[in-house]
Amino acid sequence: MFRNIQGPFREFGFAAGCLYATHRVLQGISARWHLHVYELMVQPITDRALLPRKFGAQLDIREVRAGDAEIALMPVRPDVMASRLRQNATCLGAFRRGELIGYMWFCRREYEEDEVRCVYVLEAERESVFDFDFYLFPEHRMGLAFVALWNGANEFLHRRGVRYTFSRLDRFNVASRRAHRHLGWKVVGRAIFLQLGRVEVMLATLAPYASVSVSRARRVRLRLRPDVLHA
Repeated sequence: MFRNIQGPFREFGFAAGCLYATHRVLQGISARWHLHVYELMVQPITDRALLPRKFGAQLDIREVRAGDAEIALMPVRPDVMASRLRQNATCLGAFRRGELIGYMWFCRREYEEDEVRCVYVLEAERESVFDFDFYLFPEHRMGLAFVALWNGANEFLHRRGVRYTFSRLDRFNVASRRAHRHLGWKVVGRAIFLQLGRVEVMLATLAPYASVSVSRARRVRLRLRPDVLHA
């Protein structure tokens, strides 16, 4: 039992460990109570290949559009998928011998978050995107599939004049944080969202820094800039 208590503090550190413990307590009290802790990240899009061509060529990276059969294969709730399509989000699928093995989504200008009441606004809207739901099907998570998917996405975005991609990472998703760290991501901000039924409270390192909402129609807008890469 003592090891179970110590685990989150060893993994996340004292401050994040306390947040994780709070998150678990809230989940135990009510299914409508949550604590989301996000790191907001940015990475440059470059013309540099992330893999030797012989490895990158093993995957075919192409758009998956509304109405394509692959949409039904994605483990995404119908209401969330409808929101993505309503926002004109783009989905890039990774195919191996014609089989969809993974995908990622991105939006231009702004992205309406599907977990909390937040809109991420891209200040450098002509040269930035916000990417989300970077997903590999479980049977394809070994090997170089993660890097190969990102390599193809990097090439796709670079050809279209994109210089930066932003995303948000769950502070408690250890596997995702480790994978992204190897790709050179940098933190541009942090945000905590406390959900207690209809009430949602946000604290962030970005303006407006704090927000309280009791309506799904009211969303806080966080503006993201790539300046950290040049600091």
